[in-house]
Amino acid sequence: MWPSGDGPRPGSHRVSRSAPGSPCPGRQWRPARGPDPAPGPQPSAEAETMAPSFLHFPCLRILPALRPALLPVLLPVLRPDLRPELRRSLPGPFSAPPWGVMTAFLLAAGIAACAPTPPVEPPPGPPMELGPPIVLDTLPPLVLAEPDPVGAQWADGILASLTLREAVGQLVFPWISGAYAAEDDPEFLQTVRWVEEEGIGGVVVSIGTPHAYAAKLNALQRRARVPLLVTSDFENGGPGMRIAHSYALPSLLPQGGGTSFPPTMAFGAVGELELVERFAEATAREARAVGVHVLFAPVVDVNSNPENPIINTRAFGEDPETVGWMGEAFIQGAWRGGAMATAKHFPGHGDTRVDSHLVLPEVEADRERLDAVELRPFRIAVAAGVDGVMTAHVAMPGVLGPDAPPATLSPEIMTGILREEMGFQGLLFTDALRMGAITEHYGAGEAAVLAFEAGADVLVIPASVPGAIDAMVEAVESGRISRERLDASVRRILEAKARLELHRGAQVSLEDLTRVVGREEHRALADEAAARSITLVRDRDGLVPPDPLNLRQILSITWAAPDDLMAGREFDAVLAALLPGMSLPFRVGPTSTEAEFQELLERAEGVDLTLVNVYLPPRAGAGSVALPPAFREFVSRLAAQAPVVLTSFGNPYLLTAVPEVGSYLLAWGDREVSQRAAARALVGARPIDGTLPISIPPLHERGEGLARAALPFMADREEERGDALDEAGLLRRDDPGDDPGDPPPPPDGRIEPPPPPTGDPIPMEWMERTLSPLEVDPATAGMDPAALQRLDALVLEAIGDGVAPGVALAVGRGDRLVRLRGYGRTDWAPGSSPVTPVTLYDLASLTKVVGTTAAVMALVEAGELDLDAPVTRFLPGFDRGDPRKAAVTVRDLLLHRSGLPPFRQFFLEYRDPAEVREAVYDLPLARDPGTEMVYSDIGFKTLAWVVEAVAGESFPSVLDRRVFLPLGMEDTRFNPPMEFRSRIAPTEVVANRFGGHVHGEVHDENAWTMGGVAGHAGLFSTVQDLAVFAALLAGEGLLPACAHQPAGGVPCARARNQEVRLFQPETVRAFARREDPVSSRALGWDTPSGRSSAGDFFSAASFGHTGFTGTSIWIDPELDLWVVLLTNRVNPTRENSRHIPFRRAVHDAVAGAVRDRPVVLREP
Repeated sequence: MWPSGDGPRPGSHRVSRSAPGSPCPGRQWRPARGPDPAPGPQPSAEAETMAPSFLHFPCLRILPALRPALLPVLLPVLRPDLRPELRRSLPGPFSAPPWGVMTAFLLAAGIAACAPTPPVEPPPGPPMELGPPIVLDTLPPLVLAEPDPVGAQWADGILASLTLREAVGQLVFPWISGAYAAEDDPEFLQTVRWVEEEGIGGVVVSIGTPHAYAAKLNALQRRARVPLLVTSDFENGGPGMRIAHSYALPSLLPQGGGTSFPPTMAFGAVGELELVERFAEATAREARAVGVHVLFAPVVDVNSNPENPIINTRAFGEDPETVGWMGEAFIQGAWRGGAMATAKHFPGHGDTRVDSHLVLPEVEADRERLDAVELRPFRIAVAAGVDGVMTAHVAMPGVLGPDAPPATLSPEIMTGILREEMGFQGLLFTDALRMGAITEHYGAGEAAVLAFEAGADVLVIPASVPGAIDAMVEAVESGRISRERLDASVRRILEAKARLELHRGAQVSLEDLTRVVGREEHRALADEAAARSITLVRDRDGLVPPDPLNLRQILSITWAAPDDLMAGREFDAVLAALLPGMSLPFRVGPTSTEAEFQELLERAEGVDLTLVNVYLPPRAGAGSVALPPAFREFVSRLAAQAPVVLTSFGNPYLLTAVPEVGSYLLAWGDREVSQRAAARALVGARPIDGTLPISIPPLHERGEGLARAALPFMADREEERGDALDEAGLLRRDDPGDDPGDPPPPPDGRIEPPPPPTGDPIPMEWMERTLSPLEVDPATAGMDPAALQRLDALVLEAIGDGVAPGVALAVGRGDRLVRLRGYGRTDWAPGSSPVTPVTLYDLASLTKVVGTTAAVMALVEAGELDLDAPVTRFLPGFDRGDPRKAAVTVRDLLLHRSGLPPFRQFFLEYRDPAEVREAVYDLPLARDPGTEMVYSDIGFKTLAWVVEAVAGESFPSVLDRRVFLPLGMEDTRFNPPMEFRSRIAPTEVVANRFGGHVHGEVHDENAWTMGGVAGHAGLFSTVQDLAVFAALLAGEGLLPACAHQPAGGVPCARARNQEVRLFQPETVRAFARREDPVSSRALGWDTPSGRSSAGDFFSAASFGHTGFTGTSIWIDPELDLWVVLLTNRVNPTRENSRHIPFRRAVHDAVAGAVRDRPVVLREP
């Protein structure tokens, strides 16, 4: 045990107080640790944007040394309209200077600035803790306390000019993506229509990259008659919540982005108001740089319920007073950075048990409890002058009665308490009106009207923009809502725009953006906050930090959802850098089996320390942040047999599920900044000093936390090594300075060596091939044995040329196999398993035909599905994003002519299959249905949902019951279990996956986001199984009986005692026939065209498909020939395209081996 004061420190959860004269009386605005800043006045951050009149003093611009002295003085004179709170934060002698003295001082300063004299020292004054001097060229815009006279006149004029519908439009703020979009992109054009035709007042921007944000918002602002008020969350993690987390897959090269901070509760664990203010200022600066004006932050909910699945670490803590003070600090920091702040979720969402994105939560408090707990932070925020308040979609039966509407729709709450009792006069934003808590009970139009009647000014993300506007217009015209009430809200919105000076210009500079977003100063602040927030709740056996001198090996187990690409990546990399050779990383998740857990229990017996790292942050729509029962049991068993440190990268209440764990560390968040901090603290490279801002009942009280000093030699080791990812040759995720165009250099000592270069000799082991006893003599099947031997040589030569580490190949004539072989290895690593006919490959888009199309064929055969039926018959709401989608049929989806876009990066924004489905429903078409063939993954995602709706069971179940099991294809499945791992060929080297390699998980990013099950990708299979499938189609739906033995040569994955008729011949012919002469597409399948992957000699009657990972299947009815070719050509990188000519050569060689009928060059 390391001596560093193990005992809990009662009351150590500190929100320090301040000296008189601080910007927030009664609060602490100076660092709680470290030396006091140097005496002398410091400029207000709001002083960083000067009016044009100030910039007309050119001499002042050439003397940076004068800025600390002059800016606090000039600002109150030249901009008396600034917020009084910020003016009061200036040094005392200058808060209300005499005009004569000020004029003389300014004149003297101007002369001094122009004279060739040394820089002027700042005048003496009381110490200020408002941060370092600000550089003028990175100043944010101002937030005025009231519109200046020009702004007020502008607001009045705009209001008078608006028609009724335009006035209503100002209330509506729809959701838009922050991702890049061309100006003819359908989603972007829809937003443009809302701006130009409906006159919407603003937008709520979701995830994107900084330049995409700025470019899109500038384009919208150019089209807006009235400048748009742009809002975004930017709350839990600051800018990184919305303008970061974009990475090029599969390399995960960062695309640059905003600074990722730890979550809100981490600041509660530090307990320092000044740090909160600095965080808010940095967040506001980056928001304004990309064109965002209003932060939907701070969250001032009091998280008093440990079961809360959606607020959780988004809150500062559970003490109402502390939450209020920190909210106030955030508000002032946001003003300093030039943005407006919004306190949410009124009247309190902290004491709930369900997620309002899904259903309506209930707050059981009565009015007395509401006043004492939930409302206290909001009263502090309102008294501080917060710009906006956002509503909560919660039921409050203890206050409103059992049948009352949600708080968002309650006049008693929004008008009675907030407006009348608290005196709030700012903007009242609804929470998103398309959330399940509202849409479950109210239509889009009625929800908008009721929210407005309750007191809302801004209708955030209505379920239907036109529907909300129509309903509001009708309500005003009918007299239900008065025009005066409407104008009052519109005036508030316009005055907010004027206070932000948007009437003077609303577009942002892309050049300025690069000087502000993700700057080193902000990233250093994020690292500081994360490091200081790490909280050691308990450490019964003194495991933290471990003694490196007695440490040989650490088992690091990451638990995360399959779609959480970044979970554990940074943590394990830093751990490996600080304790080289000691860390053994593993990853498990919701789909892990008992066998996997048992294996880890056995491994834990042979190591010195086991780290269990759980990534369970609150996520919209997830519904729970609890440990799954199977994993909870595993952790309990592990803690009983081995030294364990449990670290939560999210939900801090996990300890209640496994109280037997002796050491419990809180990192608070799952982003890399928190992962780095946790790894460094855990091994002693950084001190630990955080305390609980919440209680963990019944185990620990608020304010508890164990202190640990840094181990000097570990701190020195980290300093010597520098950043662990740089040391490993990988790029840091949240460093926008890295060039996203260059691939990262390979990590030193990585497991996956590159493929052999073309022309180099290859080891003899790569010349191995595995033959199946099911093969027959090719001569008996009308094929030339010598030609097929040349085919073998071609495959082995391709492996030597780096096409892939191994190849699985099946060739058949009718129902007879002439080749069923594996060549090479599953991976480039020495000692990798040889490829065999039962090696599993990620099929990628072969899923579309082997899975989705086959399922559709089975339903058509059973008379359950009409190909010409509209998709909306099976998927109500599919046409929600575009009325033209009502005309899309199942046939259109199969032919890729539905008009749906080809692809969307859903994996960057969604973490749940249901969210992806909703996003597809919301997508507008890119073109009219039936007019053009455009290959679409989205169409086949939709087909899988149609299959489920028709069959009444899950997509995998339909395939198993109706296709795979009748054929004996037991190795063909989604999400193969862990026991299959040794037979699975790895795909791409991606730093976020276990061992740096995608292995046993689907390679396709969108399919991964959907839990590994999708209609466009996700299936794994063997060449042995797919030989059965190909023979079935070659036999027009009929397979003969087979025994799994050499005789007969019939493709056979499992013995069949009798023939199997899965499809009728006419069904196979109908699906394999090209539908349209202007397109190569058949129903689900492709047919040869141009330089086809089927080569030049498969006939025009052929049908087949390819997969991105290097897989293909082609069947030629005229030659009675079929080929299944499986590779993992994306190993180690998708940039390898050598498989394209190789695949054509294979099919040409196979066709050239046919001897019993003429083979001719296919006409173009």
